[in-house]
Amino acid sequence: MVDQYAVRRAIRAAGPSIALFLAVILLVTPLRLFQGYVPTPWLPMIIIFLYAVYEPEALPPVVVFAAGVMHDLLYGAGIGVWASVYLGLQYMVYSQHEYLDGRLPRVVWAAFAVAATVAALALYLLRSFLAGGFLPMAPLFYQLFITVAVYRLATMLFFYLRARAKRAEEEAV
Repeated sequence: MVDQYAVRRAIRAAGPSIALFLAVILLVTPLRLFQGYVPTPWLPMIIIFLYAVYEPEALPPVVVFAAGVMHDLLYGAGIGVWASVYLGLQYMVYSQHEYLDGRLPRVVWAAFAVAATVAALALYLLRSFLAGGFLPMAPLFYQLFITVAVYRLATMLFFYLRARAKRAEEEAV
């Protein structure tokens, strides 16, 4: 007989990884948000940032690397581009984890804006290098702006799901 609490714990432990892979799939899906005028936000960056700040042990670097390689394969980018960007973002936030944990939400939001901008610039440089010339920057910064704007909504969902999971865990004990 399978212990239902063990299954729930396993699903909870796999939740961040599943969310990251689903976010990558959603990002590469050709969505036409607002008639195609709004690009899909970089949801994987938001997930990586939030878990690196609030639950660093929940999303191991090997999972972030695998999600990046999956993004490269699905998107058609050079292998390792998104994996490098995602790992760079994760390590950048890991280095500031102690400072960011427990700060006001607007401070963490500003830190996300800075970290996402650095990641976007790294992405731009890597993709420009692979293309053999400088690519247009406007679409990149437009998608970055949308991502930073959506971050606050994603944070509310993150904390709601986190509180709900903790409540369910306490009830199970």
